[in-house]
Amino acid sequence: MITSKTSEKQSKRKVQRQGLAGHSSYPLLTYDPQRSVEYMGVVNYGTTERVIEEITHLYCENTLKEIYLKVTSAGGPTGTAMSFYDHMRYILKPRLITIGSGDVDSSGMLIFLAGNRRYLTKNTTLLLHRAGRIFDGGQRFTASELEAMLKEDTLKDFQYASVLSECSKGRLTVEKILELMDNTTIFTPIEMVSYGLADHILE
Repeated sequence: MITSKTSEKQSKRKVQRQGLAGHSSYPLLTYDPQRSVEYMGVVNYGTTERVIEEITHLYCENTLKEIYLKVTSAGGPTGTAMSFYDHMRYILKPRLITIGSGDVDSSGMLIFLAGNRRYLTKNTTLLLHRAGRIFDGGQRFTASELEAMLKEDTLKDFQYASVLSECSKGRLTVEKILELMDNTTIFTPIEMVSYGLADHILE
């Protein structure tokens, strides 16, 4: 039977939701380009601010409709990505669907994990590593300053691992994630689904 929603459905592109074995029975993911935002490139304040503004605008238009965030990022400062994650999860709380594609590395994982439902394209790679810093030549730091940097980086690593562990619903412990970060680990989309960090793979 044809309903009044037919024209609306025809205006949207449908992408097959495909996950691990046993997930093929899930319905189609309806992707609406008019309610889509992109987080492309390194994680920084400028991009984070722009994306939050765009998501907030769409959320205010309709608080009940889903918003789609496409994520491709080589990462950046953990604190900047964490502020985005916290804003989506604990402040604005939109119905956010994230779609990871290409590189979703380091703090880019936090952008991706901000989604309530999370999809990956089959050619996506995801990388975990410990926090680090790049210093300009000639910079001088005291022992106490270096100690403070180490304390901050250690705390950020723990916070990062805690988010991943929570999103995995306990399939990965904080300790296991920190171990994976020590070894600079790359996840495949199938591994992400098996760990509970992604819901389905788009093919």
